[in-house]
Amino acid sequence: MKKKKNRFGIFLERFFNMSSKWYEFRIAVSPEVKVSFSDFLFDIGAQGINENVDFPNSLQAYFSEEKKKTAEQQIIEFRKSLKKSHPNLPELKLEISAVPDENWAETYKKYYVAQYLTDLFFLRPKWDQETTIPTGTIPIIMDPGQAFGTGLHPSTRLCLKILQSQILENIGKENMRCLDVGTGSGILALAAYHLGVKEVFGIDNDPIAIEVAQENMRTNNASSIELSTADIRELKAPFEFVISNILLETHRELSGNYERLVPKGGLLLLSGLLGYQKLDLLKFMTPLGFALLESRYFQEWACFLFVKREIQ
Repeated sequence: MKKKKNRFGIFLERFFNMSSKWYEFRIAVSPEVKVSFSDFLFDIGAQGINENVDFPNSLQAYFSEEKKKTAEQQIIEFRKSLKKSHPNLPELKLEISAVPDENWAETYKKYYVAQYLTDLFFLRPKWDQETTIPTGTIPIIMDPGQAFGTGLHPSTRLCLKILQSQILENIGKENMRCLDVGTGSGILALAAYHLGVKEVFGIDNDPIAIEVAQENMRTNNASSIELSTADIRELKAPFEFVISNILLETHRELSGNYERLVPKGGLLLLSGLLGYQKLDLLKFMTPLGFALLESRYFQEWACFLFVKREIQ
């Protein structure tokens, strides 16, 4: 696969370990519906979405062989529904082609290279034994494996920046309990730990992600971070800092648990969101006593920091 520039982050992290046949869907998309179309493609099972600079008005989405037929029909139907609200949209242009067989794990390494994630955190892939960690930075040695969270996606970078600004100078961080919901590779839990939080917990409903995260903790000398597939409903409060980098609808489903787990004065960092979803997020978070402290944006993505207040 040719390397593509991608404004949504390098989603190869979600599908590089391919064991079956995969297909690239190239879809002509007008700018006014590009974000909506991208969201829809993920909803129906796309495991990667790229924007190729050679084809600026299109999206390339990647589907497994099992999802190919249903995805094609769903895209056609979705395009018809968009036509109702956007009557001037051009006709659908959809090209489907098989992705050539490759050693995907090796191909992925070409995209995943040592780099700054913030001015403080420096990422180095586990297999990179040559790059020197810059003086004055906090190294994160990472092999994301089959778990989400390489650190390259905009939402992860936004979380890292807010974690850095909020925790680094927090005089109470030694007594803070921090929870990373949907921890994936464990990168955000690891960042909190390196910033001085002593009690860090990460949960994920994917056992493979927990295995990957545990190995990353060992690599980074952070084995004291507790990782599990525990149900968030079973966790005991309080957690003074909760991080959750997932999708809007999952935030909505978990909002009651955020309210239960975060004490008055505690912080809640929500990401995995597109900028335009802010108002929808506020509609169900504000009544639960969460006040917005900070918003950060990069490309279409956004990250929101809340503080827990008393409900009036």
